Amino acid sequence: MLSNENKGFKSGFISIIGRPNVGKSTFLNRVIGQKIAIMSDKPQTTRNKIQGVLTLNDTQMVFIDTPGIHKPKHKLGDFMMKVAQNTLKEVDLILFMV
Repeated sequence: MLSNENKGFKSGFISIIGRPNVGKSTFLNRVIGQKIAIMSDKPQTTRNKIQGVLTLNDTQMVFIDTPGIHKPKHKLGDFMMKVAQNTLKEVDLILFMV
């Protein structure tokens, strides 16, 4: 049972989706306020999902950085696309970056 103190508290999962090198990891790092995701000019630096949690007074948001959406040319690319696609089933909100 929730106490009166937590009645207005809300939380949710947000998946950050987009093409390679659109700034998904940069966005995550800025929102969280720490460097938790690697940033690089090289496409496909993020190879697995990375989670960052932002906690405010009455809200907690779990941002999930995903590999870029692309046409895979090898098994690693297939794996990264599965990671990004599976993340869509696990979240409350999708943030699509262009």
